[in-house]
Amino acid sequence: MIHFKKKHHFKFKKKLDFSKHILKFGSFGFKIKKAVCINYKQKTFIKFFILKIVKKIINNKIKIFFYSKCNYNQTKLPLESSMGKGKGEISNSFGYYKAGFLFFEIKNISLNNVLQLKNFLNKKKIANFFLIY
Repeated sequence: MIHFKKKHHFKFKKKLDFSKHILKFGSFGFKIKKAVCINYKQKTFIKFFILKIVKKIINNKIKIFFYSKCNYNQTKLPLESSMGKGKGEISNSFGYYKAGFLFFEIKNISLNNVLQLKNFLNKKKIANFFLIY
């Protein structure tokens, strides 16, 4: 009897010792609560929003380490095309992040300011973050 392996669309490790779960450079990290697809526009919006909030809250210099990448491409065919005309042109790029993925880290910041930043980010509802340190 031949057994075939089941193919999955996204190949991720299911263990918690996955390398994207551990703090490496910063003192505080933001993890994602639920699995989510974030496109390139949302990712850049999160980056600029973080930098804007950090400038308002803090006067001294801090370091931010981002780990998110948009690895997958979304394609779209024109409306008039019939079947069998290929895959279509790339319309958007996105990244799939599973629950517990370390989205970014922050260094040289106090706990009170980090909690304030977390509340601002969770109000935007792009992704729900929780704090690790």
